[in-house]
Amino acid sequence: MNNETNRDAEAFERHFLDWILQAPIANASSEEDRENFNVPSSSEEWSDTEENSGVEYWEWDEPDPLDYLEVGAHSNAPAQPLTIGDIPTVQDRFQTLLKERLRAEIASNPPLFPWETELKSYDHDYPDDAVPQWVPPLHLWTPQLQNIRWGRLPIPIAQGVFAQLLEPCQELVMSSLREGSKLVRAVDSLFPGQSHKLNELAGFVLMGAARGITGLEVEDLPNYEAATTNQQMVLSLLAAREIMDSLTLNCPVNQPPVSRQWLTALGSLTLSAQYLSNRNTEPPMPCLRVECEFPGGGSLELKGGDAEATAQRPNSGHLSVELFDPQPDKTYALEVRFQNFEARPLMFAIRPTLAGQDSN
Repeated sequence: MNNETNRDAEAFERHFLDWILQAPIANASSEEDRENFNVPSSSEEWSDTEENSGVEYWEWDEPDPLDYLEVGAHSNAPAQPLTIGDIPTVQDRFQTLLKERLRAEIASNPPLFPWETELKSYDHDYPDDAVPQWVPPLHLWTPQLQNIRWGRLPIPIAQGVFAQLLEPCQELVMSSLREGSKLVRAVDSLFPGQSHKLNELAGFVLMGAARGITGLEVEDLPNYEAATTNQQMVLSLLAAREIMDSLTLNCPVNQPPVSRQWLTALGSLTLSAQYLSNRNTEPPMPCLRVECEFPGGGSLELKGGDAEATAQRPNSGHLSVELFDPQPDKTYALEVRFQNFEARPLMFAIRPTLAGQDSN
Protein backbone atom coordinates (compact mmCIF):
# COMPACT_ATOMS: atom_id res chain seq x y z
CA MET A 1 0.00 0.00 0.00
CA ASN A 2 2.78 2.44 0.89
CA ASN A 3 4.66 1.60 -2.32
CA GLU A 4 1.57 2.32 -4.38
CA THR A 5 1.08 5.65 -2.60
CA ASN A 6 4.70 6.65 -3.17
CA ARG A 7 4.41 5.75 -6.85
CA ASP A 8 1.28 7.91 -7.17
CA ALA A 9 3.01 10.85 -5.46
CA GLU A 10 6.08 10.51 -7.68
CA ALA A 11 3.88 10.32 -10.77
CA PHE A 12 2.03 13.48 -9.68
CA GLU A 13 5.27 15.36 -9.11
CA ARG A 14 6.70 14.18 -12.46
CA HIS A 15 3.57 15.23 -14.35
CA PHE A 16 3.45 18.59 -12.57
CA LEU A 17 7.14 19.27 -13.29
CA ASP A 18 6.68 18.40 -16.96
CA TRP A 19 3.65 20.69 -17.14
CA ILE A 20 5.29 23.66 -15.44
CA LEU A 21 8.38 23.49 -17.69
CA GLN A 22 6.62 23.07 -21.00
CA ALA A 23 5.50 26.04 -23.15
CA PRO A 24 1.84 26.93 -22.70
CA ILE A 25 -0.48 25.40 -25.28
CA ALA A 26 -3.14 27.84 -26.34
CA ASN A 27 -5.77 25.23 -27.15
CA ALA A 28 -4.96 22.66 -24.51
CA SER A 29 -8.15 21.04 -23.39
CA SER A 30 -9.17 20.86 -19.79
CA GLU A 31 -9.95 17.16 -20.27
CA GLU A 32 -6.29 16.37 -21.08
CA ASP A 33 -5.13 18.31 -18.02
CA ARG A 34 -7.49 16.35 -15.82
CA GLU A 35 -6.20 13.11 -17.27
CA ASN A 36 -2.54 14.08 -16.69
CA PHE A 37 -3.20 15.10 -13.11
CA ASN A 38 -5.83 12.47 -12.33
CA VAL A 39 -8.27 15.29 -11.48
CA PRO A 40 -11.96 14.34 -11.67
CA SER A 41 -14.27 16.42 -13.87
CA SER A 42 -16.97 18.66 -12.44
CA SER A 43 -19.56 15.93 -13.00
CA GLU A 44 -17.55 13.40 -11.04
CA GLU A 45 -17.68 13.15 -7.29
CA TRP A 46 -14.67 12.76 -5.07
CA SER A 47 -14.70 9.50 -3.18
CA ASP A 48 -12.47 8.05 -0.53
CA THR A 49 -11.68 4.90 -2.49
CA GLU A 50 -8.62 2.81 -2.08
CA GLU A 51 -7.14 4.27 -5.26
CA ASN A 52 -7.00 7.86 -4.05
CA SER A 53 -7.09 7.46 -0.31
CA GLY A 54 -3.30 7.75 -0.03
CA VAL A 55 -2.95 10.72 -2.39
CA GLU A 56 -2.82 14.18 -0.89
CA TYR A 57 -4.11 16.97 -3.16
CA TRP A 58 -2.30 20.29 -2.90
CA GLU A 59 -3.51 23.83 -3.59
CA TRP A 60 -0.99 25.71 -5.72
CA ASP A 61 -0.85 29.48 -5.25
CA GLU A 62 -0.11 31.91 -8.06
CA PRO A 63 3.69 32.43 -8.29
CA ASP A 64 4.87 35.57 -6.53
CA PRO A 65 7.23 37.71 -8.72
CA LEU A 66 9.24 38.69 -5.64
CA ASP A 67 10.15 35.01 -5.16
CA TYR A 68 11.85 34.99 -8.55
CA LEU A 69 13.84 38.13 -7.67
CA GLU A 70 14.93 36.62 -4.38
CA VAL A 71 16.04 33.38 -6.00
CA GLY A 72 17.93 35.23 -8.73
CA ALA A 73 19.70 37.44 -6.23
CA HIS A 74 21.15 34.54 -4.19
CA SER A 75 21.88 32.08 -6.97
CA ASN A 76 25.18 31.88 -8.86
CA ALA A 77 23.66 29.76 -11.61
CA PRO A 78 22.90 31.49 -14.90
CA ALA A 79 19.37 32.79 -15.05
CA GLN A 80 17.00 30.62 -17.05
CA PRO A 81 14.17 32.12 -19.07
CA LEU A 82 10.85 31.68 -17.34
CA THR A 83 8.13 29.92 -19.26
CA ILE A 84 5.53 29.76 -16.54
CA GLY A 85 2.16 30.98 -17.70
CA ASP A 86 1.74 34.52 -19.07
CA ILE A 87 5.08 36.26 -18.35
CA PRO A 88 3.90 39.82 -19.34
CA THR A 89 1.09 39.50 -16.82
CA VAL A 90 3.58 38.51 -14.12
CA GLN A 91 5.84 41.44 -15.05
CA ASP A 92 2.94 43.89 -14.99
CA ARG A 93 1.88 42.58 -11.61
CA PHE A 94 5.41 42.94 -10.27
CA GLN A 95 5.69 46.52 -11.59
CA THR A 96 2.37 47.41 -10.00
CA LEU A 97 3.46 46.01 -6.64
CA LEU A 98 6.78 47.84 -6.89
CA LYS A 99 5.12 51.18 -7.70
CA GLU A 100 2.69 50.82 -4.81
CA ARG A 101 5.53 50.01 -2.42
CA LEU A 102 7.60 53.00 -3.61
CA ARG A 103 4.60 55.30 -3.40
CA ALA A 104 3.94 54.21 0.16
CA GLU A 105 7.60 54.65 1.12
CA ILE A 106 7.73 58.18 -0.37
CA ALA A 107 4.47 59.17 1.31
CA SER A 108 5.68 58.01 4.73
CA ASN A 109 9.24 59.28 4.29
CA PRO A 110 9.41 62.12 1.69
CA PRO A 111 12.83 62.70 0.08
CA LEU A 112 14.79 65.83 0.99
CA PHE A 113 16.65 68.34 -1.13
CA PRO A 114 20.47 68.10 -0.87
CA TRP A 115 20.59 71.22 1.32
CA GLU A 116 17.85 70.04 3.72
CA THR A 117 18.34 68.13 6.94
CA GLU A 118 14.63 67.89 7.74
CA LEU A 119 11.31 68.24 5.94
CA LYS A 120 10.22 71.88 5.46
CA SER A 121 7.19 73.70 4.06
CA TYR A 122 7.93 76.46 1.54
CA ASP A 123 5.83 79.47 0.52
CA HIS A 124 4.50 79.77 -3.01
CA ASP A 125 7.15 80.72 -5.57
CA TYR A 126 4.53 82.82 -7.37
CA PRO A 127 2.57 85.03 -4.95
CA ASP A 128 -0.31 85.46 -7.43
CA ASP A 129 -1.22 81.79 -6.83
CA ALA A 130 -1.87 82.48 -3.16
CA VAL A 131 -3.52 85.92 -3.20
CA PRO A 132 -7.30 86.35 -3.12
CA GLN A 133 -9.13 85.83 -6.40
CA TRP A 134 -10.31 89.45 -6.66
CA VAL A 135 -6.82 90.56 -7.73
CA PRO A 136 -6.88 90.50 -11.54
CA PRO A 137 -4.00 88.96 -13.49
CA LEU A 138 -1.23 91.28 -14.64
CA HIS A 139 -1.44 91.98 -18.35
CA LEU A 140 -0.25 94.07 -21.28
CA TRP A 141 -1.05 97.48 -19.91
CA THR A 142 0.45 97.49 -16.38
CA PRO A 143 3.96 98.76 -17.31
CA GLN A 144 2.31 102.19 -17.43
CA LEU A 145 2.52 102.15 -13.63
CA GLN A 146 5.94 103.80 -13.77
CA ASN A 147 4.38 106.81 -15.54
CA ILE A 148 1.67 107.30 -12.90
CA ARG A 149 2.89 110.23 -10.82
CA TRP A 150 1.61 112.89 -8.44
CA GLY A 151 3.56 115.93 -9.54
CA ARG A 152 7.22 114.93 -9.67
CA LEU A 153 6.92 111.81 -7.53
CA PRO A 154 5.76 108.31 -8.50
CA ILE A 155 2.75 107.04 -6.61
CA PRO A 156 3.98 104.02 -4.59
CA ILE A 157 1.17 101.55 -5.34
CA ALA A 158 1.55 97.84 -6.06
CA GLN A 159 1.32 96.55 -9.63
CA GLY A 160 -1.64 94.34 -8.70
CA VAL A 161 -3.51 97.37 -7.33
CA PHE A 162 -2.79 99.28 -10.54
CA ALA A 163 -4.17 96.37 -12.61
CA GLN A 164 -7.38 96.32 -10.57
CA LEU A 165 -7.84 100.09 -10.79
CA LEU A 166 -7.34 100.07 -14.55
CA GLU A 167 -10.51 98.05 -15.21
CA PRO A 168 -13.08 100.43 -13.64
CA CYS A 169 -11.11 103.52 -14.72
CA GLN A 170 -11.52 102.57 -18.39
CA GLU A 171 -15.29 102.39 -17.91
CA LEU A 172 -15.55 105.56 -15.83
CA VAL A 173 -13.73 107.78 -18.33
CA MET A 174 -16.79 107.38 -20.57
CA SER A 175 -19.14 108.38 -17.74
CA SER A 176 -20.68 111.82 -17.19
CA LEU A 177 -20.32 111.54 -13.39
CA ARG A 178 -18.53 114.24 -11.43
CA GLU A 179 -14.82 113.62 -10.91
CA GLY A 180 -15.14 112.93 -7.18
CA SER A 181 -17.79 110.25 -7.77
CA LYS A 182 -15.60 108.64 -10.43
CA LEU A 183 -12.68 108.41 -8.02
CA VAL A 184 -14.79 106.81 -5.28
CA ARG A 185 -16.29 104.27 -7.67
CA ALA A 186 -12.89 103.41 -9.12
CA VAL A 187 -11.44 102.36 -5.75
CA ASP A 188 -14.63 101.17 -4.05
CA SER A 189 -13.94 97.48 -4.77
CA LEU A 190 -10.61 97.75 -2.93
CA PHE A 191 -12.27 99.07 0.23
CA PRO A 192 -15.80 97.68 0.49
CA GLY A 193 -18.03 99.40 3.00
CA GLN A 194 -15.74 102.46 3.24
CA SER A 195 -17.65 104.81 0.89
CA HIS A 196 -18.02 107.59 3.48
CA LYS A 197 -14.29 107.70 4.21
CA LEU A 198 -13.45 107.46 0.50
CA ASN A 199 -15.68 110.45 -0.26
CA GLU A 200 -13.90 112.47 2.42
CA LEU A 201 -10.45 111.55 1.11
CA ALA A 202 -11.48 112.07 -2.52
CA GLY A 203 -12.28 115.71 -1.65
CA PHE A 204 -8.79 116.05 -0.17
CA VAL A 205 -7.21 114.63 -3.35
CA LEU A 206 -9.18 116.97 -5.63
CA MET A 207 -8.42 119.97 -3.42
CA GLY A 208 -4.73 119.16 -3.53
CA ALA A 209 -4.82 118.89 -7.32
CA ALA A 210 -6.68 122.22 -7.63
CA ARG A 211 -4.15 124.00 -5.41
CA GLY A 212 -1.17 122.54 -7.22
CA ILE A 213 0.14 120.50 -4.31
CA THR A 214 2.85 118.40 -5.97
CA GLY A 215 3.73 115.69 -3.55
CA LEU A 216 4.99 116.67 -0.11
CA GLU A 217 2.35 114.37 1.41
CA VAL A 218 3.01 111.57 -1.08
CA GLU A 219 6.71 111.75 -0.40
CA ASP A 220 6.01 110.95 3.24
CA LEU A 221 3.76 107.96 2.49
CA PRO A 222 5.22 104.44 2.69
CA ASN A 223 4.88 101.78 0.01
CA TYR A 224 1.37 100.46 -0.49
CA GLU A 225 1.97 97.16 1.33
CA ALA A 226 3.28 98.90 4.46
CA ALA A 227 0.72 101.74 4.48
CA THR A 228 -2.25 102.00 6.82
CA THR A 229 -5.77 101.61 5.43
CA ASN A 230 -6.29 105.39 5.20
CA GLN A 231 -2.94 105.80 3.46
CA GLN A 232 -3.81 103.03 1.01
CA MET A 233 -7.07 104.83 0.26
CA VAL A 234 -5.23 108.06 -0.51
CA LEU A 235 -2.69 106.30 -2.73
CA SER A 236 -5.45 104.45 -4.60
CA LEU A 237 -7.46 107.64 -5.15
CA LEU A 238 -4.37 109.48 -6.40
CA ALA A 239 -3.54 106.63 -8.77
CA ALA A 240 -7.13 106.40 -10.07
CA ARG A 241 -7.16 110.12 -10.82
CA GLU A 242 -3.88 109.92 -12.75
CA ILE A 243 -5.02 106.80 -14.66
CA MET A 244 -8.26 108.44 -15.78
CA ASP A 245 -6.37 111.60 -16.69
CA SER A 246 -4.00 109.54 -18.87
CA LEU A 247 -6.95 107.87 -20.59
CA THR A 248 -8.78 111.12 -21.38
CA LEU A 249 -7.93 113.45 -24.29
CA ASN A 250 -9.85 116.76 -24.47
CA CYS A 251 -9.31 118.22 -27.94
CA PRO A 252 -10.07 121.95 -28.39
CA VAL A 253 -11.16 122.83 -31.91
CA ASN A 254 -8.39 123.85 -34.35
CA GLN A 255 -5.63 123.44 -31.76
CA PRO A 256 -2.44 121.34 -31.98
CA PRO A 257 -2.92 117.60 -31.37
CA VAL A 258 -3.25 116.37 -27.78
CA SER A 259 -0.83 113.47 -27.13
CA ARG A 260 -0.56 110.56 -24.72
CA GLN A 261 2.04 107.88 -24.17
CA TRP A 262 1.20 104.52 -22.60
CA LEU A 263 3.84 101.94 -21.71
CA THR A 264 2.91 98.35 -22.60
CA ALA A 265 4.57 94.96 -22.34
CA LEU A 266 5.54 95.33 -26.04
CA GLY A 267 6.91 98.85 -25.76
CA SER A 268 5.66 102.42 -25.83
CA LEU A 269 2.30 103.20 -27.42
CA THR A 270 2.00 106.83 -28.57
CA LEU A 271 -1.23 108.44 -29.74
CA SER A 272 -2.49 111.93 -30.54
CA ALA A 273 -5.94 113.36 -31.23
CA GLN A 274 -7.02 116.54 -33.02
CA TYR A 275 -10.37 118.24 -33.63
CA LEU A 276 -10.58 120.31 -36.81
CA SER A 277 -13.59 122.47 -37.71
CA ASN A 278 -13.02 122.26 -41.48
CA ARG A 279 -11.19 119.22 -42.81
CA ASN A 280 -9.84 119.45 -46.32
CA THR A 281 -12.81 117.68 -47.88
CA GLU A 282 -15.51 118.60 -50.34
CA PRO A 283 -17.61 120.00 -48.89
CA PRO A 284 -15.53 121.01 -45.83
CA MET A 285 -16.75 119.45 -42.59
CA PRO A 286 -15.51 119.01 -38.99
CA CYS A 287 -13.28 116.01 -38.31
CA LEU A 288 -11.91 114.16 -35.30
CA ARG A 289 -8.62 112.49 -36.19
CA VAL A 290 -6.57 110.07 -34.08
CA GLU A 291 -3.07 108.85 -34.94
CA CYS A 292 -1.21 106.10 -33.12
CA GLU A 293 2.29 104.61 -33.22
CA PHE A 294 2.21 100.89 -32.37
CA PRO A 295 5.14 98.88 -30.92
CA GLY A 296 3.63 95.76 -32.53
CA GLY A 297 0.76 94.62 -34.71
CA GLY A 298 -2.60 95.95 -33.57
CA SER A 299 -5.76 97.86 -34.37
CA LEU A 300 -7.60 101.11 -33.61
CA GLU A 301 -11.34 101.58 -33.34
CA LEU A 302 -12.87 105.04 -32.84
CA LYS A 303 -16.62 105.04 -32.30
CA GLY A 304 -19.45 107.14 -30.96
CA GLY A 305 -23.18 106.81 -31.62
CA ASP A 306 -23.71 105.21 -35.02
CA ALA A 307 -20.33 106.30 -36.39
CA GLU A 308 -17.12 104.33 -36.19
CA ALA A 309 -13.76 104.10 -37.91
CA THR A 310 -11.24 101.26 -37.73
CA ALA A 311 -7.71 100.55 -38.89
CA GLN A 312 -5.26 97.71 -38.29
CA ARG A 313 -1.78 96.52 -39.22
CA PRO A 314 0.11 93.21 -38.74
CA ASN A 315 3.32 94.75 -37.41
CA SER A 316 4.67 97.82 -35.62
CA GLY A 317 4.11 101.20 -37.19
CA HIS A 318 1.61 104.00 -37.75
CA LEU A 319 -2.19 103.88 -37.80
CA SER A 320 -4.81 106.62 -38.06
CA VAL A 321 -8.61 106.86 -37.97
CA GLU A 322 -11.05 109.72 -38.63
CA LEU A 323 -14.66 110.50 -37.75
CA PHE A 324 -16.41 113.25 -39.65
CA ASP A 325 -18.85 115.74 -38.21
CA PRO A 326 -18.24 114.87 -34.52
CA GLN A 327 -20.45 116.49 -31.90
CA PRO A 328 -18.67 118.95 -29.58
CA ASP A 329 -18.52 117.93 -25.92
CA LYS A 330 -19.52 114.38 -26.76
CA THR A 331 -17.20 111.57 -25.65
CA TYR A 332 -15.90 109.13 -28.27
CA ALA A 333 -14.37 105.81 -27.33
CA LEU A 334 -11.01 104.79 -28.77
CA GLU A 335 -10.15 101.08 -28.34
CA VAL A 336 -6.54 99.96 -28.79
CA ARG A 337 -5.78 96.27 -29.30
CA PHE A 338 -2.68 94.19 -29.92
CA GLN A 339 -2.73 91.21 -32.24
CA ASN A 340 -2.34 87.71 -30.77
CA PHE A 341 -3.26 88.90 -27.26
CA GLU A 342 -6.53 88.06 -25.53
CA ALA A 343 -6.21 90.90 -23.02
CA ARG A 344 -9.01 93.42 -22.80
CA PRO A 345 -8.40 96.39 -25.14
CA LEU A 346 -7.19 99.66 -23.71
CA MET A 347 -9.93 102.30 -23.93
CA PHE A 348 -9.32 106.04 -24.24
CA ALA A 349 -11.95 108.78 -24.05
CA ILE A 350 -11.63 111.36 -26.87
CA ARG A 351 -13.67 114.52 -26.30
CA PRO A 352 -13.81 117.31 -28.94
CA THR A 353 -14.48 120.69 -27.31
CA LEU A 354 -15.21 124.17 -28.56
CA ALA A 355 -12.69 127.01 -28.53
CA GLY A 356 -11.81 128.49 -25.17
CA GLN A 357 -11.76 125.12 -23.29
CA ASP A 358 -8.48 123.79 -21.97
CA SER A 359 -7.00 120.45 -22.97
CA ASN A 360 -5.56 117.86 -20.58
